[in-house]
Amino acid sequence: MSPSSLISLPLALAAVLFAGLFASAAEEETLTKVAQAPGGVSPQIAATVNAQGYRVQSGEGMVCEVWLLKDLAAKPKFKPTLDIKYPFQSGQLVGVLRVGDKSEYTDFRGQPVKPGVYTLRYGQQPQDGNHIGTSELADFLVAIPAAADADPKPVSPVDKLHKASAKTVGGNHPAIFALLPPGSAAGAATLAKDDNDRWVLGVPAQAIQNGKKVPLSVRLVVIGKVAG
Repeated sequence: MSPSSLISLPLALAAVLFAGLFASAAEEETLTKVAQAPGGVSPQIAATVNAQGYRVQSGEGMVCEVWLLKDLAAKPKFKPTLDIKYPFQSGQLVGVLRVGDKSEYTDFRGQPVKPGVYTLRYGQQPQDGNHIGTSELADFLVAIPAAADADPKPVSPVDKLHKASAKTVGGNHPAIFALLPPGSAAGAATLAKDDNDRWVLGVPAQAIQNGKKVPLSVRLVVIGKVAG
């Protein structure tokens, strides 16, 4: 091998490594705004949803899109506890989720979620031995196929909510997405990876509590699942 070949070999390897690093960076999840309300939901639900949504992309492919309601109803006398941080009632409509056509998407339990449009409603993790360690909070959103969920009113009782959500994954367990403690309600929406390699979408929202508008940050795990 000639001296020039010996010199060019490290350069070639460096170029390959650099290209690999560049490709990995290109696959990083990114966040963009969606300026159009979601299709595929009932007119009643569409009227409650904020027209501005948020798209999570991986490389050039869309993973999911999320819209929240224009006004989120909040319990009038709510006080956060160690495991419940959100002032919502069970079955309450919170937003809409759209899963991309080419996305191999799963919920927080790793259950596959097919491409399509889903409503997102508030639920709480059952306080039993089967759910210990699932999340740091009891707050969750459950996904229901939009075609089967036309009324914006809360879904109750909880068994009905879970049964409707189970249709999303074709099983017995609802399709769940973990909520993390609210962040700052000021500023723009954020997308960041947490210490567990999960992508968390933070969206500033508006809640109605005791007849007054109050800022509220909603932080939802949009990519990632429970460890173990």
